[in-house]
Amino acid sequence: MRSTGKMRGRFYEHYQVEDVLTFFSGQLISAKSPDGMQVLLQEIALKDSLPPGSKEMLTNLENEHLAPVLDVIEEQDRIVLVHPPLTGEPLSLMIRPRQGMEPAQALSVFRRLLRTAVRLSKLPIPLFTTLDPRNIIMEGTRPFVLFVSFEKFSKRQADEKWRFLLHFLLTGFQLDRRPENPESDRSIRELPKSMKELVLLSMSPEQSMENVLEAAEKTVPPKSKKRPVKKKRSAAGRLVYPAAVVAVLLLGAVAAKELFLDNRDAAAEMELEAENRLQREGKDTYSDILFQREKPITQSLPPSLNGSFRVFGELTQKNGKPFTLSLVSENVESDFGVRVDKDGKIHLFQYINGETYDLMKTGNDFKVKPHRHYRMEIYYFPGQPFRVSVTEKESSKKWVAVGQVPMDSDFKVELKGEEGTRFGSPGVAKIERNGDSLNKWMDWQPWELVSGNGVLYRNTFTVGPDARVTVNSKKPSFVFKRKEDFKEDPLRMEMESVNGERYLFDWLRNGTMELSRVGYESEKLGTRFLGEKYHPATESRVSINSNSQGFFVNVKHDQAVQEIRTTSTTPITIRTFTIITKSEIILMNK
Repeated sequence: MRSTGKMRGRFYEHYQVEDVLTFFSGQLISAKSPDGMQVLLQEIALKDSLPPGSKEMLTNLENEHLAPVLDVIEEQDRIVLVHPPLTGEPLSLMIRPRQGMEPAQALSVFRRLLRTAVRLSKLPIPLFTTLDPRNIIMEGTRPFVLFVSFEKFSKRQADEKWRFLLHFLLTGFQLDRRPENPESDRSIRELPKSMKELVLLSMSPEQSMENVLEAAEKTVPPKSKKRPVKKKRSAAGRLVYPAAVVAVLLLGAVAAKELFLDNRDAAAEMELEAENRLQREGKDTYSDILFQREKPITQSLPPSLNGSFRVFGELTQKNGKPFTLSLVSENVESDFGVRVDKDGKIHLFQYINGETYDLMKTGNDFKVKPHRHYRMEIYYFPGQPFRVSVTEKESSKKWVAVGQVPMDSDFKVELKGEEGTRFGSPGVAKIERNGDSLNKWMDWQPWELVSGNGVLYRNTFTVGPDARVTVNSKKPSFVFKRKEDFKEDPLRMEMESVNGERYLFDWLRNGTMELSRVGYESEKLGTRFLGEKYHPATESRVSINSNSQGFFVNVKHDQAVQEIRTTSTTPITIRTFTIITKSEIILMNK
């Protein structure tokens, strides 16, 4: 269906128009750019001219829940926003009546969209969006609104669709107005108590969006009595051209709906096939992902993942551009992964309840550089911190890092990149909860990073600050050194015996070595003096051994050798040795 409105304006001279439709804030045009790229043009009528800086604000608007803007074309009585092809699944088709989302997921989506609308309204030049389900696309569990308008300049004023959004997410029923007696409405009455209270608050005309958002942030969803049933994500949004998506979103035509659902069924079948292949073979790889647009684009791999798994692929870039490899939860608001900034530094991040936290990043000694190849891997074990490794193939240097413990969930692999970025041979593999996976992650060296980050290179492990590293108990000996300008105590080490007793070894800057038993009441077991002269850049060897009379720690530094012992009436077997460091330490396997 085409509109009968006149086509005017200079943007028609640059774009090949394929379809023109009417949307909430003006006209929507499916078109092709001069270089053949499919785009979507959003036409917004204006009452008055926009103030200076509006174009720059729109093109640089960074909000992960907004459709990206590639360009802004200014006309006399309107502006035209140029969007890339839209990806994802329309919320209006994703949820069916009486088959709403799990409360935790619904609350997560509701919070994100309200945050987006509130933040837009508080910009220097306020923006307006409608939270009508037809204006919302879901990429996995991440929602984004398609179109915006200028609240003070648009011919259409704000609507109240947001008040019924949470009710729709939970029930699948779309309301156009507030029920006369919401408390007695069956679809509301049967909701869990916390969700019912928030739905009623949202529908109250006395409550502002800011007030409802504040309440939503404090609301605790009920615990699911069973594992949430994941809703199959569709890759159809990535396969359907903008005109087809627009037809579904705006017209609701039967033919368009059938087209989308056919694509969705085909994509779901492809996703199910990928999951079955992964279960059957334990590993699956996919075609290279090449990013060819100037603006960031998100892609995803077909299978949903749960249990223990490893995600991998090879990153190459022509120029320094941001890139993200993430695991996106399908059930709760909790994502995690690794990203590369424009300077090549690598960041470990975690996204929780609308906020993204940078956990750590590489220093200047390890950066992603153009035209080099980087093997990226993310390891996930339920109930454990996620682990990451990035290996530069040209030098064999490997950065490893440990994040926080994500919420257990089903996950999708998402990749976000810009022009000139390639992620080669991406894949996923099932892994077991045994030492082999972590040994591979640590390049089979006799250490395991427990927290923090560091760089493995040949037989050396340069550990960053605020880290913990365990030493393989089968080889209870290691060599270390510090930077030349190091001014702190040389070493702190925590040990735990097989019966749960904990010991602390400290080598102090003044040359004293101390051994203590720690617990409810600490007990000093012994003190020895190694020597006052400590040379940080000189290698030191530490050995731990035990026998039927106890255990001892032996330290050799330069020409000085000293040993501190503990005695016991029963044998002491040390199970773990953990190095605790606040500053960089260099471990050597020799």
